[in-house]
Amino acid sequence: MNSQNTKTLALRTVVRELVLPYWTKSEDRWKARSLLALTFALILGMVYSLVLLNRWNQEFYDALQNLNKDAFVTQLWRFFFIALGYAIIMAYKFYVLQSLAVRWRKWITEKSLHRWLSDKNYYYWQITKNQHDNPDQRLSEDIHELTDLTLEISEKILREVITFVSFIGILWGLSGSLKFTALGYNFEFHRYLVWICLLYSAIGTWITHKIGNPLSHLNFMQQKLEADFRYFLVRIRENSENIALLGGESVEKQKLSNKFFQVVGNFKELIKRQKTLILTTNVYSQFAYIFPFVVASPKVFTKEITLGQLFQISSAFGQVQGSVSVFVEMYAKIARLHSVALRLGGFLMSLEENNEVRRKTVADKVHASNDISYELKNLSILTPQQKVLVQNLNLKLTPGKRVLFTAPSGKGKTTLVRSLSGIWPFIDGQIHLPRHSHRLVLTQKAYLPVGSLKSALAYPMEAEAFQEAGFVSALAITKLNHLTPFLNEDDNWSLRLSSGEQQRLALARAFLQKPEVLFLDEATSALEKEIEGEIYQALMTSFPKMILVSFSHEAGSLGRFHQEVQAL
Repeated sequence: MNSQNTKTLALRTVVRELVLPYWTKSEDRWKARSLLALTFALILGMVYSLVLLNRWNQEFYDALQNLNKDAFVTQLWRFFFIALGYAIIMAYKFYVLQSLAVRWRKWITEKSLHRWLSDKNYYYWQITKNQHDNPDQRLSEDIHELTDLTLEISEKILREVITFVSFIGILWGLSGSLKFTALGYNFEFHRYLVWICLLYSAIGTWITHKIGNPLSHLNFMQQKLEADFRYFLVRIRENSENIALLGGESVEKQKLSNKFFQVVGNFKELIKRQKTLILTTNVYSQFAYIFPFVVASPKVFTKEITLGQLFQISSAFGQVQGSVSVFVEMYAKIARLHSVALRLGGFLMSLEENNEVRRKTVADKVHASNDISYELKNLSILTPQQKVLVQNLNLKLTPGKRVLFTAPSGKGKTTLVRSLSGIWPFIDGQIHLPRHSHRLVLTQKAYLPVGSLKSALAYPMEAEAFQEAGFVSALAITKLNHLTPFLNEDDNWSLRLSSGEQQRLALARAFLQKPEVLFLDEATSALEKEIEGEIYQALMTSFPKMILVSFSHEAGSLGRFHQEVQAL
């Protein structure tokens, strides 16, 4: 599929999944439609105020021309009420439109988060080609911009359409005919102001499009390069300790400099193009202010129109020209919306690709059963590059079974854990796993969410699901009694605890949550042999029916706690 087709498909995906469903199928659609109808009513009020102001122009300047003091004062009071009404309508339109934007953004964010977190999409994203395309930007900045820009541009276009319809009639009535002689012939140009206004707007729109067309691609690339730069910054934060211990600052700085050089290079091209566009649109807008006076002035000098009518013509001309030229005014925002929609569409398409990968692999080769047992039939595990890690593995795990797998680093221990968990897509053969069993997987690097110590122990369950005594007992079994006073304290426990304490805290989850299946992927590698043995013995004693599968470089002291040892 070529680039243009991909972009078209991305835009259609956004419209089909994020735009139309909100207004036609969502539970919030009636509230949204009501706010949209209220916005439309307020726009009508705004345009009506502008029509009143246009009429005011004629009466005010005619009062000045006729030196009519009473009429002049009356028009000042009239202007005050028109301006006040317009200001109130503008304020409420802003409030209603922003309320609608917030509701729409909330719906899209919840829908997108559901898709992102369901079916392990967040995980498959990391093992496919999309790992640098930060989803955080899609789910925060891009969704925000999609709703805000869509409503802002739509409101602007709707307002200008209504303004055009309202003022074209006024300008048509004020235009009259322009008579002139050229080359010995007499010419009469009927409703000339209308046609000159439309021609002026059309020329400005065409020039703006030619200058601003590259902005969409430049904006798209800018966001992509910014995301790459941010991705490397996040990696430094996540691996700060290792980088500091290894003294890798200069290497990381060079990588960041290279990424930032690309960001700056594209940004320079972007601001150059924006500079040209801003110059063009400002020249166009400034000249549009004087242009109606130039084309209508002949009628003033021939006394066909009054000074008030001249200002009324100028006002009507400006409104019609502004309405037709809405594309000129909104071009930069339209280009930004286009790039935002492309990124979001690409994000949604990638999620669908992830689902396709899962359907073709995991869904076809991993089967759930109602009994609490695992069975591997001729299982081969591959890397994403199709390198074979484990070949033709056959195994059956029943309640009470304890198996230890040994292998050097890089030989597929962790990937076998992923496969046994039913999340690794690059497999051949068959995996039968229990459908409803409580499975707990503990890895060498424990994941401890920021929050209370209780929430870290209960993760991924809620801390409220367990009694206080359960937390205390779990900490005691894993030799973490000194942490008991901090059970309700919020902290970043990954930074506060040593690697050994983190592993023991993760192991405490098993004693708290009592899983039916426990996978330990080098989950005791940072522990002293004595403590490791005590914890394994406690697991055997406390949970004699639990399926326990351990992974280590060698059998060592762990072999005695397992009924079977297999080398991968």
